[in-house]
Amino acid sequence: MNEYTIADIEKGMKASFVREITKEMEDGFRMISGDENPLHRDDDFARGVSGGRYKSHVAFGMLTASLCSTIAGMYLPGKYSLIHSFEELSFLKPVFVGDVLTVEAEVTDKEKALKLIRLKIVIKNQDNKTVSRARMKVLVMK
Repeated sequence: MNEYTIADIEKGMKASFVREITKEMEDGFRMISGDENPLHRDDDFARGVSGGRYKSHVAFGMLTASLCSTIAGMYLPGKYSLIHSFEELSFLKPVFVGDVLTVEAEVTDKEKALKLIRLKIVIKNQDNKTVSRARMKVLVMK
């Protein structure tokens, strides 16, 4: 876990990590959220409603979005982060179990007096296709 303070952070700083989406992650998210939509658990349903475009059920979009919490809480800034708000959150392509996602964040703005940074986050799959984008405000508590 990184421990960047507001003094350490500069506009243009970047961080990234890689995470594979697993069935166990989906099951855990399903238990927490209570979302039983068949799109997220039934391969035949997902193939049918997508006209065959989806190879299987689709991972929860908010499971993918939860990786934004990881990038802020573990990497940029890390230990001293407190997510303030999302200015944008977009799901551009479906994510499936077995997909390997690369989460990349860049500091686009820093307001030192407010101890606040803005992150631009891009999440790509193993085919280098962007599956999600976010813009997030993060307070840096130290």
